[in-house]
Amino acid sequence: MRTITYAALAIGSFAAATALAQQPAASAVASATVRATVEAVDLKTREVTLRRDDGELVTLVVSEEARNLAQVAKGDIVTASYQVGLVIALGPPGKEPVRVDDTQASRTAAGQKPGGSIQQTVAVTATVVGIDMATRTVTLKGPKQTVDLPVSKDIDLTKVKVGDQVGAVYQESFALTVEPAKKQ
Repeated sequence: MRTITYAALAIGSFAAATALAQQPAASAVASATVRATVEAVDLKTREVTLRRDDGELVTLVVSEEARNLAQVAKGDIVTASYQVGLVIALGPPGKEPVRVDDTQASRTAAGQKPGGSIQQTVAVTATVVGIDMATRTVTLKGPKQTVDLPVSKDIDLTKVKVGDQVGAVYQESFALTVEPAKKQ
């Protein structure tokens, strides 16, 4: 059986992480993968019924953007992978908060099994506007919003001051692959 791979997801290698790594930083990564078997495909309504590993049936309506639906058959294996990561680091004070959004997507070529990936990256510089040592919470003001974030115990909050700049890179990735059904 030939497995078609549509995306390689790499949360750990953020483009901006190199710059952030030179400052006191914290990071977190989480991922999940779900596999299901195709039970039915209705090309007219674009509904695909999947059987999850726990036996539950799930029916999805697939948009027109997902080309190659006609290539999906009963018994095919659908794999969906989701990953999210965050790197935060202190920087020197005095910069204006900025935000940069980047989204990249890919999909399979015509005639192949459907699949693709999407990766969204947000890089932001925010200003520390409040620190609560008792609850280990820091209030950050960015270019679009102000948020209260919990701070892990491995970060020394005595080194953080109101007015400090914090750089953060948040990346979220989703990939979908379809493997042909095993030959009987």
